[in-house]
Amino acid sequence: MATGSQSKVGRNPMRQAKRTTGHSEQHIVNSAVPSAPRESIDNLATSSQYTVSTELIEVEEHDSLSEQEISSWAPLKLTARGGRPGAYTPPLRQKSSDGNTSRNETKKEIQEDDEATLRELLISLQKQVTVMSMNLSAKLDELQRGDRHLETTVALCEIRTQLQELTKSVESCQSEVSEVKRDMVAIKHELDTVQQVKEEIEELREYVDRLEEHTQRRKLRLLEQGLTAFLSYAIFAAVLGMLQFGYNTGVINAPQSNIEYFIKDVYKSRYAEDLPEEIVKTLYSVAVSIFAIGGMIGGFGGGIVANKFGRKGGLLLNNILGVAGGCLMWCTKVANSYEMLFFGRFIMGVNCGLNTSLVPMYISEISPLNLRGGLGTINQLAVTVGLLISQVLGIEQILGTSEGWPLLLGLAVVPALMQLLLLPVCPESPRYLLITKQWEEEARRALRRLRASNQVEEDIEEMRAEERAQQAESSISMLELICSPTLRAPLIIGIVMQLSQQLSGINAVFYYSTDLFESSGLSPESAKFATIGIGCIMVIMTLISIPLMDRMGRRTLHLYGLGGMFIFSIFITISFLIKEMIDWMSYLSVVSTLFFVQFFAMGPGSIPWMITAELFSQGPRPAAMSIAVLVNWIANFLVGIVFPSMKSYLDNYTFLPFSAFLALFWTFTYKKVPETKNKTFEEILALFRKENESEGENNTPSTVPPQQESNNVSDTKL
Repeated sequence: MATGSQSKVGRNPMRQAKRTTGHSEQHIVNSAVPSAPRESIDNLATSSQYTVSTELIEVEEHDSLSEQEISSWAPLKLTARGGRPGAYTPPLRQKSSDGNTSRNETKKEIQEDDEATLRELLISLQKQVTVMSMNLSAKLDELQRGDRHLETTVALCEIRTQLQELTKSVESCQSEVSEVKRDMVAIKHELDTVQQVKEEIEELREYVDRLEEHTQRRKLRLLEQGLTAFLSYAIFAAVLGMLQFGYNTGVINAPQSNIEYFIKDVYKSRYAEDLPEEIVKTLYSVAVSIFAIGGMIGGFGGGIVANKFGRKGGLLLNNILGVAGGCLMWCTKVANSYEMLFFGRFIMGVNCGLNTSLVPMYISEISPLNLRGGLGTINQLAVTVGLLISQVLGIEQILGTSEGWPLLLGLAVVPALMQLLLLPVCPESPRYLLITKQWEEEARRALRRLRASNQVEEDIEEMRAEERAQQAESSISMLELICSPTLRAPLIIGIVMQLSQQLSGINAVFYYSTDLFESSGLSPESAKFATIGIGCIMVIMTLISIPLMDRMGRRTLHLYGLGGMFIFSIFITISFLIKEMIDWMSYLSVVSTLFFVQFFAMGPGSIPWMITAELFSQGPRPAAMSIAVLVNWIANFLVGIVFPSMKSYLDNYTFLPFSAFLALFWTFTYKKVPETKNKTFEEILALFRKENESEGENNTPSTVPPQQESNNVSDTKL
């Protein structure tokens, strides 16, 4: 039992050490993990309660342990007998007789040996643990440095990636900088170019200023030019064509009854029956209106004749038609043919149509700038003088008889013959010679004769300026004139001005004044003298308007004329309405008609012919005059053919349509017609060109695409 007990006691420490060693082994292995904290290892090294067994202790490292470090972890075997190798052999039980004392001593020695052995094991283990702790600490430091190196490597990779992107960005920026440098060079070049252009513009501005000063001085010298004797002679010879027009306009009025009797007699002698009164009136209206039909044809061809034969040459050739038409009318009664009367009136209408186109053109081109308005009024003065002469000669005491009326109509050959005698001495239009024909020397000679001076350089320069301004529009056709945006506005103004003359009602007075006065209550004799009074007032007011034309201006006089005609047309209508209620109202109608004619002579009588020639330069002037004259004659024809029927239907309200037209023409003149007083042809053309450009800018929408606009904005920002 004792021996068994002793063996049991001897084995217990070893089991305890083995169990303890198992705990220590497990703890040490756990401590070998790289992520274990260093404090746990230090505590393990200093602990004195752990024991070590003879079992093998191994510590393995993953990737970072060196071979020397691995050898330091060699297997270690410990025994209880002073560290001798071999297995522990328990003492044999002795069957001695020493008794209990020897057994106790043996047990004590074994315990002491076990304690010594255990102490040595603990000390060795403590040393080994210390070494392991140091190695593990060093390894952990290396591992921590390795983690930092790994993090640094990752960070460096990221930095390298960013550096690569940054390098690409820098390269892109360098390319953009290169482009910007090229753009800057281009901009600098453009700025240099702009600077050069700016300097050139400054030079051009100085040149333009000098040119304007020179033009102003030239214009002042032109305004100082006076009326010479030869210029007066040339104007008189030219306006005989307008006198022809006025005479043939009014000559048909006075012998109305004699002509109607002649038509009846011819018809009865041919067909042995009486012609109805309505047809007689109609045939007389044809005799009146066919003159306007011829005028349309002549006026329409005026531009062609002016360009082909010249202004003077066209007037000379036109007199052939004047002589032929006058002879036909003169021989009407001898031939017993009212058809000859119609044909003669038609030929005379063609002659007068050409005159109304060529005469204003010729006079405006030979007149000095400061006298152009007044001399332009001479056209209307000649018309009124022709009217007055026809009215005076048409009274019964002179040629207003059944025997004298053919001679009255045939006297139309006199102005044509006079012009054939006087006009050849006059020069051709200097503008036609210089601008159309490019004959500068002939133009200088013509100007020297007209100005009675050798100093004609101002006129030549003014014509050259007009030629330069109208070089692109020289020899313009009627279709080109109508389609031209720059010339459309003056063309419309010229047409409306012609309509304001004819649709004002003045031709109704000229053609039917005698019948009009008789219907208002006057006797036939008094009506004829009242008609002569109309002619006298026309001449007097035209003479008065000559100095006013260049003092007040064309536009102002035209507005006064249209306004006065509107007022007195209302008075004429009122007098017609109440003439049967008040006896003296017939005289009010005569007075109102005379004032109506007076205001017509002040403005609408002369200004349309003159302003139409002034609104256009040398190139488009012939075509413009042709269109304007054509419109004038069409309106003339319509009034002549429609007024008798209108008088029958409207009776006392005959003049109300003319009043409405006058109001419209006054409004148009106030809003659209410019003032041309003391303006050269070049200045008038520039005025219309400027107005056309301003209207174009306001009506034309932006043509820049949105994308291009955004690009422009981006370029501006850069």
